[in-house]
Amino acid sequence: MIRKLMVAAWLMIAGTCLAQQLDLKSLDKFAALAKSKTEINMDESMVKAAASFLDSKDKDQAVARKSVSELKGFFLRAYEFNQKGSFKLEDLKPISDQLKGPYWTPFLQVQENNEQMEIWMHRTNGQMDGMLLIAAEDKEVVVMNAVGVANLSDFAAISEKLGGVELPSPVTNPSPPKPAGQKDDD
Repeated sequence: MIRKLMVAAWLMIAGTCLAQQLDLKSLDKFAALAKSKTEINMDESMVKAAASFLDSKDKDQAVARKSVSELKGFFLRAYEFNQKGSFKLEDLKPISDQLKGPYWTPFLQVQENNEQMEIWMHRTNGQMDGMLLIAAEDKEVVVMNAVGVANLSDFAAISEKLGGVELPSPVTNPSPPKPAGQKDDD
């Protein structure tokens, strides 16, 4: 996963303070413990500048270019550790505390053993305008804040192409609702 993140690292340089941008400073303590780290801070001007380098004739780059077209900021922290126990899920509490309030809504929350994945949506005036992904397992933690993202397909593309995180298929390809009275076997 870290190798995928390194491909995206050249795109990211500067950060900015935006309404739905979260403070990721609480994760800085992991940098010293990590065997590898990727930290990305990119405001809207940097997103636009980086997107201009993407080749729209290349399939993967065209997908990335389309996905970031409305992006106002991209902020990522990814740390990989040599040994289990370098961090605990409780260490992510300062991030989750910032999600309390009327603007952030949980979309997906999965916790199994010592693994966690969460996707949160930010809304301003009823319009979705940002997302946050938290993915943590025994030796790795990724926190990605995409500001200005307005739909799940763009967030999924950004998550996979830039963040190296593949979202579960029910998120990226939800099944259409079944007509009333129809069973799964029908």
